[in-house]
Amino acid sequence: MADYKLLIHISDRDKWGSVISLVTRMMGDSEGEGFEIIIIADIFAGAVCIACNKSLKQQMIDFVEAGQKIVVCEESIRCLNIPLKSLPEFVQTVPVALHEIIRLQDRGFHYIKI
Repeated sequence: MADYKLLIHISDRDKWGSVISLVTRMMGDSEGEGFEIIIIADIFAGAVCIACNKSLKQQMIDFVEAGQKIVVCEESIRCLNIPLKSLPEFVQTVPVALHEIIRLQDRGFHYIKI
């Protein structure tokens, strides 16, 4: 069980680089503290999971392979006329981001909107 549960909500596509950099540093500096981190992306931030540069995509993959999650709002992707099947395999989806945010806060996640 994680010592800390963190939910980071990102809607702005330009924030991905700083968010991934922040959580990577935080996990590296934790010295034995367990973090469970979920990044939930909606609106245009969800589309970045499809169309991003190789470096950012690799950082996202590394984040997920370290046991963390990236979750994308299906409703946001549909509103942008993007097929859900075009999302990369390392991304999970939820029908509506707001419902997931409420559910995760109820499970003890600390919410940060970036």
